[in-house]
Parts: sequence; C-alpha cells; structure tokens
Amino acid sequence: MVKTRVVIVGGGFAGAKCAQSLRKQLSHNRGEIILFNHENHMVFHPLLAEVVGASINPEAVATPLRQMLPGVQCRTEDVQRIDLDRAEVVYESHDGQVRHMPYEHVVLACGAAVNLNTVPGMADHALPLKTIGDAIALRSHVMQQLEKAEVCDDPVRKRWYLSFLVVGGGFSGVEMAGEINDLVRGSTRFFPNMAREDITVTIIHSREQLLPELPPTLREFARTKMEQAGIALCLQARVACVTPEGVGLQDGRLLRGATVVCTIGNAAPAVIERLDVPKERGRLRTQADMRLLAVDNAWAIGDCAHIVNAYNHEPSPATGQFAERQGRQAAANIVRMIHGRPTRPFTFRPMGQLCAIGGHRAVADVQGLRLSGCLAWVLWRSVYLLKLPSWSRRAKVGFDWVWDLLFARDLAHPKAQPTERISRAYYQPGDYIFRQGEPAMNFYAIERGEVEVLQTTDRTAPATLLNILGPGDFFGEMALLDDQPRSASIRARTAVEVLVMGRHVFTQISSALGSFHALLTEVIQKRRTSLWQHLPRAQDRLSQYALSTFIEPFSAPSLKPESTFVEAITWFDSHNLDFCCVLDDRHGLCGLLRRTDVVRAIEMGAQPHTPVHHFMAKEPVAITPGDSSVLAAVTMRDHGCTQLPVIDRHDRRLQGYVRAERMLSVVVCNQPIEASP
Repeated sequence: MVKTRVVIVGGGFAGAKCAQSLRKQLSHNRGEIILFNHENHMVFHPLLAEVVGASINPEAVATPLRQMLPGVQCRTEDVQRIDLDRAEVVYESHDGQVRHMPYEHVVLACGAAVNLNTVPGMADHALPLKTIGDAIALRSHVMQQLEKAEVCDDPVRKRWYLSFLVVGGGFSGVEMAGEINDLVRGSTRFFPNMAREDITVTIIHSREQLLPELPPTLREFARTKMEQAGIALCLQARVACVTPEGVGLQDGRLLRGATVVCTIGNAAPAVIERLDVPKERGRLRTQADMRLLAVDNAWAIGDCAHIVNAYNHEPSPATGQFAERQGRQAAANIVRMIHGRPTRPFTFRPMGQLCAIGGHRAVADVQGLRLSGCLAWVLWRSVYLLKLPSWSRRAKVGFDWVWDLLFARDLAHPKAQPTERISRAYYQPGDYIFRQGEPAMNFYAIERGEVEVLQTTDRTAPATLLNILGPGDFFGEMALLDDQPRSASIRARTAVEVLVMGRHVFTQISSALGSFHALLTEVIQKRRTSLWQHLPRAQDRLSQYALSTFIEPFSAPSLKPESTFVEAITWFDSHNLDFCCVLDDRHGLCGLLRRTDVVRAIEMGAQPHTPVHHFMAKEPVAITPGDSSVLAAVTMRDHGCTQLPVIDRHDRRLQGYVRAERMLSVVVCNQPIEASP
C-alpha cells in the first residue's frame, strides 16, 4: 500500500494539533506525517507574559514536539518556499544544501512573524514577545532596570529606569503590563532605595478602550482595576517613533522609559509572502474546508490563514482556540479526501475570551457568562492549565503557580555576557547619541540622517557646533583608540539611523583590516588638525559674516530620482558645477549627484535608462541658513567638497549653495563682500 505523505509547515497550536490528529486517524502503513518547525518545541504563547513576570519558569511553556507527537517525523530545517505546481517543499537541509521534498498534501500552519519595522526605531529599541527567548530576555531586562535604579543617585534617571512602556492594548499587551507591574511593585521591598512612586507602567493603545474584543462592562472593569494597580493608560495614541529615551507619539509627546515592549506588528512569514496565491491582508485565503483557493492538496490553518467560520460567516480570529480547532478539522478533511469522502466546511462556536489583568484579577466572557476579578482569574488559570499539551507541563506550571502564591517571585536573572555584535539604533532630532565626558563604549556609522558634533569648554556656556556628519560618515573612533572619555557630544540633527559597533568588535576589525585602519588614521588626523591653524585670524574674520552673505541661488535645473543616467550626463555637460541637486516631488533635497558619482555609475554598469537614485548620494550633508559660516567651511573641509547645498531645516527645500572660493576671498584675500541678491 502506497503511503500518503502529508507535510505540515509550522509547529504551533494549529500545526501540532493537525499532526496529532492525523497520526491518530491514519495508520503508519497508510500515512507518513512530516512536521517542519524552526524550533523543536511548541510554545504555549498565552503564558509567555507569566514567564516575563517570573510567575513560571520558561521551560514550563515549551513542549518538545518529538515527545508530544510520537509517530510524527519532526524536522527543524528552514522551509524556504512551497512549490504548489510541483507539489514540493523546498527547504535548507542540515548541511546548508537546498533540497526538495514531494508531498501529497501540504498544510501551511506557519503562524505570524514579527515585523517591528513599521515604526521608526521600534526594531532597534523595543523588545518583542514572540518566543521563549524573547520572554527570557525581557525578564532579564526588567531585572536589570531594577538593579540600576537601586544604585542610581539621580532621581530623574531612577524614574526613567523604572518606567515601562507597553505598546498595544490587546490581550498580550494587557497581560504583559499586568505581569510587569506585579513583578516590579511586588519586588520593591527587596530594594530599599526604590519607592513605589517611582514606578510607572504605561499601556499605549491606539483605540478608545482596552481589549476591544470584550464586552464594554469587562473593558471598563479592566481599565478601572489596572489604573487602581498603578498602570497608566495612554489611549487614542499612535506611536510615531521609538528612541533610546522612550516612545514618541504622533501628537508630539514623548513618553520616557528605559523599557519598551511591543505586542503589535505582526506580518506574514517569508514562506507565505513568496506564495503567489490570493491573500487577505497577508493571510492566505481559503475555501470553506480550509484548502487554498484553486488548489486541491494545499491547506492553510492558524494565524497565517484567512478562514471564514461557517458558524457565523465571519473571518476566524487569530487565537489559540481557533487554531487548535482548525488543525483538528483540517486533519479530518485530509483523511476524508484520502478515503474518497467529501470534506466539510470549518465551523466552530467560540468558547469565549479570557484575559489576566494583574493583581490576581482577570476578565472572562465564557459562553455568555461574564466574570471579573479573582473568580475570573481562577477560571483563567484553570482553563490554561488544562489546555497545556501534556501532563508533565501541567504539573510544572501548577507547581510554579502554587509556589508563586506562597513565596515572593524569583528575582534572579543569570546574566550571560553576550558577545558584542553590530546592531542598529534610531534617534529622533535632538536626541543625544552620547555626551561629552561619557566613557567610550561604541563606534558609530551613519546609515541615514545627520548628526551634529558639539563641544563645550565651560559647562555654563552653550555648546559650540563644530561639524555636521551625514550618511557614510562615522564617529566615536578617537575616544575608543585613545581610551579616553568622549571629547565632544553627538546629537541627532535629523532622524538618524546608525550602525553601532561594540568596543571589542571595533578593535578587532580596525586591527585586521589595513584599509579600514588607514581610513581611520586619515580621518583622525584631519579631525585633530584645525582648519584655522595656518590662518589664525581667518576664523574670527569669517565668523563676522552671516551664512546668508555667501549663499548663491542654484539657478541650474535639478534632477529627479527617476531621471535617467543619460539625463545626468547631459546635465553635467551643460552646467559648470561640481554637483547636481536631486529633488523629490515636494522640492526637498533627497540626493546629490557629483561628477565622480557619474563615473562610478559607469564602473557599476549603469545603463542609459538607469534611474539617478541608483547611484546618487542619498540624503547628503547640507547646511541651513541659520548655521554659521565657520560651520560651513569646516563641513566642506571634512567632506572634501568645494560647494555645499543650503536647505530649509524642516522640509529640506533647496535654498541655494555656498562656494569655498567665495569664503576664501574673505578669509585669505581680506576682500569685503556683500550678500548675494
């Protein structure tokens, strides 16, 4: 008898339940079941917040798939794509080779991926909660903030350490805020230098009320009890950015906090995005029986699928109870097809909703019965305890919960020293990346935006703006190489994204790469050499003139990002200028094209119709009319240019440009000059 091979991609609630049900209904002689999952365990996501709050141990929410699914072949290799036409799963094997596995049926239960890139800085400075590793990292981070606050002498900084911001007011966000609040406030008795008034836990939610899935009475109960417990609610607020200092809102407010937890930002996994089939907001559209549209042997279940529930003719929500039921019914439909029987549409009457809000309280809506308070919390724990996939996990979680009722939460957070790595960071205009006098810890390279170099010799006097750095520039190297505190402050002039390299990684790379070391030496020598040392009176003379004195109108036409390579060559042939400005539809400066860029484009294989934005310098360094003439001269020297664009600080509209020759006529030739018309 020929075996029917069923491949399941994803080992969450839906995939694991589908594999378990198939194994029960198909004999080993009749069916071969293979499950691909990146991790070798199933994560019980509803209890991840309890791991963060130190209510239960991390291993209690991880069930090994091999022990949970006897008779199922479990593989941890990465599935790259599904070839629906050839009925093959394409995956990366243990040796890095790409291999193909044919199937008779494939079940897509990939869940949802985390996408923090929808908000600037979210991926750099916010902590997600998707995996057990995320929960452990977040728990350790919270503990570290308590330890820092305990020894901090600055009351403002102490309150910043003890400010926790949770983005998202759904079930995950509410449960996370409640657990963090219970953990931190319940631990203050072990930290004598920390007061409960210094602690702030804030939920940031875009809607008018928390938990929109629940009835209004339960939402109001949750709001009231959480506020009484000390949790602040920031409702009808949309996040504009996340920085090292906290969360910036679209209305201009900045909520400061050392910890930002993100419970929003789901996206389709890569394997789902690559499928050329109908989708609904990134989720796979299915037939009534959960098969993909126009595909007879491919099924989609769980969070990655858009399945209409025949019970109420509404799309199924992305919850654990629906995922389990979909997995069970998809297995039954596959067995029906194997035996030549008709399939059945997915139908499920929801059992209800449960949500813990902290303080041994919860809200529950179960089969029309609405409960709140301690009784709902007992029901919440009982339901999830029974839903755990094995008795061993139920015993572990039950023991942890009893221990939590009798003793204080465990404050230990074993801290493995992480290997230094290259990461990214995002800063808003006005944010300090580091300040003068701070110890040197990192090296920075600018990917996008501009920063200002500030220095002061007297704390009572305002800092002097020394330089402007932009994309492709780097900073922080001198203090690292000299093993000295920072000699200047770096502040974001615009929204900035930087690559951050730790001290040891920087030292290893600069030592191993001779060209990089030579570049560093050249830049350091230039930065340590004053532009004015051979012209001692030039700086004073130049500082007497406002920058507007030197601004000349840019009369030549500009190019657009969509302009072609041929148009760029024609422009330089027609105008006696070193650079051409590339303006967007709002006439803002988005790029700069120099003659050398055109030559480099030829070397890169540019074609006549290649767009200018492929080889222009994006978001180039520029100055504003409010900057000083001295700053303009230093910026041109440090960037090796003789002409510099002048833009409006707010919308980057082109105001003109300044030339080094015009400035030299003042500082060297001592010639008087009048402002350009």
